Amino acid sequence: MADKKLVLTTISQGKVAVVESSERADDKRGERYISEACLSVNLENGNFTDISDTNANPEGRLYMLTEDM
Repeated sequence: MADKKLVLTTISQGKVAVVESSERADDKRGERYISEACLSVNLENGNFTDISDTNANPEGRLYMLTEDM
């Protein structure tokens, strides 16, 4: 099993999200890897909201851009 990484991507109707995934980031879709530190700062600043409890990402954590909610 591959290590899980945080990927900045778009999901459902172009909403910006960070997903924890073992899949490679898709450069063609503009996906990028981000660090735990980057995620932490964005959570603290309210830019992203933890929606992991929705179980929408079977691989792990899921964070939605707050303004897209």
